[in-house]
Amino acid sequence: MDDTDINVDARIAEDRTVIDVTGTRDVAVVVRSDGGERIYLPPEGFDDPVSGSPYTSPYQGAGAGGEESPYGGATGSTRGVMETADGFRVTHPEPVTEFDVFRGGED
Repeated sequence: MDDTDINVDARIAEDRTVIDVTGTRDVAVVVRSDGGERIYLPPEGFDDPVSGSPYTSPYQGAGAGGEESPYGGATGSTRGVMETADGFRVTHPEPVTEFDVFRGGED
């Protein structure tokens, strides 16, 4: 079993939910809201270790409130999921009533 800490921070607003996952990219996030259930997976190409690249920047990823950032917010995003320097951000288009985080198993 991996000793890596995983941190999940959720912000639920009237018109969206933003969930930040840090410490790993090997998880799936399942959200439930009035619109139904949706599964969010990390963008493709997230096989690299979180801290493995010397080019990782805290300015990559989404801007405040999940909006696109002039620092590369559109780069590495796939349908509601945006890469961040140490994990990824899920932006769901409505408030969620429940969410679960499922960690990948060992090979």
